Amino acid sequence: MELETRRGFIACVGAAAAELPLLASGLDGGKSGSYSVAILGDTHFDAEPASVYHSHYNESNKHAKIHHEEFARNGEMWRKRCPQLLAASAELARRLDTRFVLQMGDIIQGDCDDPPTHRKMLGDAIKLLRAPYPAGMPFMMVMGNHDFRGKGARGAYLEFAEPFVSKEAKCSAKYPAFSFRQGSDLWVFCDFETRNLNPISDLIDADPSARRVFLVTHGPFTTYARARSYRWRLGGNKECEASRPRLYETLSRRHAVVLSGHTHTTTFYRHENKYGGFAEFTANSVWAKPKQATAEPVFDKVSDYAAGPDQDKGDAAAAKDRKKEIEFFKPGLKEYFHNKGAGHYRMDVSDDSVTMAFYPGDARKPARVFRLA
Repeated sequence: MELETRRGFIACVGAAAAELPLLASGLDGGKSGSYSVAILGDTHFDAEPASVYHSHYNESNKHAKIHHEEFARNGEMWRKRCPQLLAASAELARRLDTRFVLQMGDIIQGDCDDPPTHRKMLGDAIKLLRAPYPAGMPFMMVMGNHDFRGKGARGAYLEFAEPFVSKEAKCSAKYPAFSFRQGSDLWVFCDFETRNLNPISDLIDADPSARRVFLVTHGPFTTYARARSYRWRLGGNKECEASRPRLYETLSRRHAVVLSGHTHTTTFYRHENKYGGFAEFTANSVWAKPKQATAEPVFDKVSDYAAGPDQDKGDAAAAKDRKKEIEFFKPGLKEYFHNKGAGHYRMDVSDDSVTMAFYPGDARKPARVFRLA
């Protein structure tokens, strides 16, 4: 099946498809070309007062206090700071050869506990987030845990998001994983809580001629070393242990770039191993405090990876698992950057390189540029 689309997108296919896709030409005719992607991290769209989206929220939830703190944080962000961040990102998108906007999951806060309200929250978020960008520019998003958090939320999200993404890319976007071509590059999107990574590897292996491979996941693939929820990542589920080595090898052989969110940090990893290597970049647009508009590193040396206090005190089994995962990733780590900075990002793709520019807060000039490939 061949399907040509606007702005360089081409036919995409769900991982469960019965036959492999016939890849069509992109904007540049399938030849190597240069382009930019506007990138937003987690945005946690919400509105004040909390009753706008959370009037059905189950107050008996054991995490109610924490969730209410998040409602307050999000409302404060979205009064002024987040709209300013969007305006800055959109201004760059208008000036550069930007093919699409990519949001890294947790586009909304969730916690509606009412499917119609959940779908409305998603629709309102999309309308607000894409409004500043040029008309007709595709807006892509990947599934995040807040996007399906709450009573009936997963079904509500899929009912809204799969048709939306399919329309944006003129394809059949079905989770747990799907892929499409932008020009000569392969893009793969996945549900980071999947219990089997093989469908992701299958999509990458099905397109050996792609110039570059980009894997988009909400939860990072590289073990996030600075939180208790270090297993809450792509491949962190116990059921993934059998399929994780294959994806690690597949990403490395293709020198892939992994794009993620979830951790509310700006983090860069570059790996090398016997198969080749890959890079991962984690984006964050949760501008919760003014001081987070910074590119100053908290950690910027490989030796800093997993340094610091034990995150699993009192849980010997979790501490053992965490240590094992850290020891798996650390030997191949060649570059590492980590901070609590929030902002917007621009990824530039060409024959020669892939770079990620970090614009803290609503900055118009990059504070730091990372070479991903």
